Amino acid sequence: MDTGRTVVTAYALRRWTLVLALALGLITVPVVRDAWPVHAATLDPARILGSAARPYHGYVQSSGLLGLPALPRLQQVTDLLSGTTEMRAWFAAPDRWRVDVLGPGTETDFYRTPEAEFTWDYGDNQLTRITGEPPVRLPRAADLTPPELVRRILGAAGGDRVEPLPAKRVAGIAAAGLRLIPSGPDTTVAHVDVWADPQGLPLQAEITAKGGARPVFVTRFLEIHFGTPDERSLTPPAPRPGIGYTETEAPDLFRTLGQRRPATLPDTLAGHLLTHATPVAARYGSGLTAFVAIVLPDRLGAAAYRQISAYGQPLPGGDAATITTGLLNLLAVRADDHTLLVAGLVGPGLLKRVATEVRR
Repeated sequence: MDTGRTVVTAYALRRWTLVLALALGLITVPVVRDAWPVHAATLDPARILGSAARPYHGYVQSSGLLGLPALPRLQQVTDLLSGTTEMRAWFAAPDRWRVDVLGPGTETDFYRTPEAEFTWDYGDNQLTRITGEPPVRLPRAADLTPPELVRRILGAAGGDRVEPLPAKRVAGIAAAGLRLIPSGPDTTVAHVDVWADPQGLPLQAEITAKGGARPVFVTRFLEIHFGTPDERSLTPPAPRPGIGYTETEAPDLFRTLGQRRPATLPDTLAGHLLTHATPVAARYGSGLTAFVAIVLPDRLGAAAYRQISAYGQPLPGGDAATITTGLLNLLAVRADDHTLLVAGLVGPGLLKRVATEVRR
């Protein structure tokens, strides 16, 4: 019997057993941690609204299941709501933040400074400085981080019912939960579930449509760190040789949509009051029953109407079609030289009433 080989073999076996046990322990730590009972204080909506200036940085993932088609000049918006978006976020103050949108082989960074906003397109090696504030703008990725989305929803949800939810662990943090249940009958939203850290910073939000068994939009932190981000992370690249650089004013919908003359929009639509208006767009209603109406000029409107008619359902009476996703619904009503595009978290019944009124 080779005693030396036996001792060495036994030693090696013990060593690799220890390595395997350690590796197994490292793998199962997150699972065990997430399985621990989670206890968190009751979440107050006022605490969430009061967390607007709390600094952080982390990694965010949002996922939408709305399945919207690519509409003319609106593809970036439909992509945000119909797929998965990976983001890195740094937030120091409402006028000092950065959000990087990551994609396969691409990256677009958005910076906000007290002086201006900047967009850095990594693929095109292009830096753009944007000055001014548009009166109306389209949604962007930075609006879909949990803190921004939840505060916008709660800020507009006066009178809606709030119920507590069991706490859960989000990005390793014991987060308290609440459920917002809209009171308006015209909204497609069944409830919005929110989880926030003990100081009220939203870490995860889920939106579930009426009649749905699971959320159709989720945004959450996969990783988060608290405290003011490093100043270098918040500073956009400096213009230098080899980098394209442009300066522009913040575009509003009037210019973006190519409209040359103002449109006349009614004071009420489908029983909802006009709450905000620009020459080409208006918002009606409040809270989660609010919807927007945008006047698209001739050729752009015709293209949008064709897309919605092709992917959606024509309405009786002609010159109107809808796309329904269960949550976000779209209506296009065609006129002689323009198209009215209506969108919101509102049901098909409301859109049909809008189409009837617009035709009149």
